[in-house]
Amino acid sequence: MITCPNSSCQALNPVDQTVCLVCQHHLPHRYLWVVGADLQPGQQLAGRYVAQRATPNIVLDTQPGVANDAPAELPDFVRPYLFLTRHPVNLPRPYALLSDGTLLLEEAALFEAAPGLPELMPSLVDRWGQATPLRQLGWLWQIAQLWQPCSDEQVAGTLLQLPLCRVDGSMIKLLEVPLDPPGQPAMLATLGDVWQPLATSAHGSVQAFLTALCHQLRSGQIQTGDQLVEAIEPGLAIALPQQTMTCDLAVMTDKGPTRQRNEDACYPVSGTVQHAQSAPKAPTSAQLLMVCDGIGGHEGGDVASKLALAVIEQKLKPLLANPETYPDAVTVSLTLEQAICAANDEIAQQNDQESRQARDRMGTTVVLGLVLGPQLYLAHVGDSRAYRITTHRCQQVTLDDDVAAREVRLGYGFYRAMADQPGTGALVQALGMTHSSSLYPNVQRFVLDEDSVFLLCSDGLSDSDRVEQFWMSDLLPLLSGQTHAKAAARSLVQIANTHNGHDNVTVGLLRVQVGGYQPPSTIPVTVLPDRGYTGRSQTTKRPKTGLPQPPRTRQTRLAVPENPDVPAPRRSIWPVLLGLIALVGIAGGVVTVVFSGAGLRSAQPDPLPPVPADLPNAAPADVTTAPPPSLEPLTYATVAQSLRLQPSPDQAESVTTLLPGTLIQVLGKQDTADETRWVQIRVCGQARGGGADAGSTPGISPEQVLPLGGGWILESQLAAGVDLPEAVPDRCVN
Repeated sequence: MITCPNSSCQALNPVDQTVCLVCQHHLPHRYLWVVGADLQPGQQLAGRYVAQRATPNIVLDTQPGVANDAPAELPDFVRPYLFLTRHPVNLPRPYALLSDGTLLLEEAALFEAAPGLPELMPSLVDRWGQATPLRQLGWLWQIAQLWQPCSDEQVAGTLLQLPLCRVDGSMIKLLEVPLDPPGQPAMLATLGDVWQPLATSAHGSVQAFLTALCHQLRSGQIQTGDQLVEAIEPGLAIALPQQTMTCDLAVMTDKGPTRQRNEDACYPVSGTVQHAQSAPKAPTSAQLLMVCDGIGGHEGGDVASKLALAVIEQKLKPLLANPETYPDAVTVSLTLEQAICAANDEIAQQNDQESRQARDRMGTTVVLGLVLGPQLYLAHVGDSRAYRITTHRCQQVTLDDDVAAREVRLGYGFYRAMADQPGTGALVQALGMTHSSSLYPNVQRFVLDEDSVFLLCSDGLSDSDRVEQFWMSDLLPLLSGQTHAKAAARSLVQIANTHNGHDNVTVGLLRVQVGGYQPPSTIPVTVLPDRGYTGRSQTTKRPKTGLPQPPRTRQTRLAVPENPDVPAPRRSIWPVLLGLIALVGIAGGVVTVVFSGAGLRSAQPDPLPPVPADLPNAAPADVTTAPPPSLEPLTYATVAQSLRLQPSPDQAESVTTLLPGTLIQVLGKQDTADETRWVQIRVCGQARGGGADAGSTPGISPEQVLPLGGGWILESQLAAGVDLPEAVPDRCVN
């Protein structure tokens, strides 16, 4: 029996029911993967989780409306799951941690083969021989993308255990992510050994390519996860155009039964239906779908959402008109980010011109899908969502930019527990709130090689899990061709108005159907530049903001080399030797300074964006003078007493307050004309066990408390009002 989650009902229902027999409330069936226990069929855990008959390590939560208990201090083996939640497509998410250390995972590598019959997804090895060369390359490409973030969290050994690598059609799904043995980090050279049997049994057109790839891994020519992704990309570029695909698009928006106006907006205009087809060797077609949900501020939400659509569409016009001129994924991803940032700055500028402050500022969320031939790029900011629907599964593929998700990424707790707390649904980023130097759009890329439906929607539909409740009845018929996209969009709008009804609603649908695949005759071996083998696998840091992203250019705030694929020219060794001789006399002093700074920097997370040059009065950091260790750029501190920030050193009219317990990070410093030193800081979140509730702090209104963002403060005030944490946090999340 499953207990109704409606707190005013809580009736017991047979497990085969999808709605409560008493109150008609939706009965979520949450099947979970058990880590750390071997169960017998029918066995119960904690009086609520029941082991299934066919696969005992899959349990059903029979009390889905009851909060899950978790200890205040999470063990080390749980934390990687939290820090890797920015990869919701490929990794499971912690659901509950029982008192005996048993971990339960949701969004795991499970699917319902039939109602009430959960099964494990097939393993990569089991499906390898049946896959097309495009899918084989796509699977390995996804593993390559996961290598660096998993390595950062010491769980990259998961990717060396092929039984843990499951497949959901074209997608890789990890069953669990155990910690690597202490002192034994996973090596890329070992990945070459693991992949060698796959290369030998791969499709004939990719055998030579994959065999050479394995050799490059084992020999150390490929030293980082980023380089591995780069090495696979040329093969994907050849295999992708061989896929035949059709894509139907439909979009619809409605103000809902209770709102006076519609602050949502969509592109193309509501009611539009489009059909596109791509064929091997045909010119690449492009389709764009966007959904925005405006955020108020003196009736400004509708202005912000429409303005965002107009700016993004204008910025993407060259790409839509001639997608062939955007040949690689990095270029497309950067173009999307820059378009979203341009829309953000346009809205923010209008807010500034109209002197809108705090809650009066208008803004908007955005989620967009760009179809380029057999590829889909998803980008989003805020809590408008994207879902992927296949025959057996509906999965949310975007991660909301809300407080709950931020707290999870900081390692403070499990998502469902955080989401149940008041205020955790508040957004931590949206378009128009601040300058784009503090905005981090999330961009994902999907290879479209199986029939699927992608749903983009505002929270007027996604609230109360309506998508999870109705996807089988209203989206599976679209997937199977029993209905068309416009009818499905209209049906979803009606569901939102009937079962939610508290907000505007916007729905965009992309229905993808693939046809016959024509394998290329062969994929040539990629010749890699000589990077100088060091004898072991190296690691480089990747941006940890949002979901997997390509390297960013300076225009999008993370500086990378203009052409990282071109090796640096060789130089003569004599100038180097002469320089070393000249430095011998001062080596002791230099080594002392360098080592004292390196001790602090070694514990720091990935480098954050430099202080933007376009912020008011921003100046480059003084690299000739070592700052005090407690206030060194990129270090963290915890606020010990209330601190007052201002937008810039010369703007004191708009002041915000940081409460005790707030976790901050120093970004940079600058000296003003009156010889005072100012520090720019970034707010990361609330430190565990610290801080006061903004709503209950005497003399401070909620509008004054800075929930996320940053500002400037005098160095002397900052030094007197913060403490260095005993353990430096692993990351600073936007």
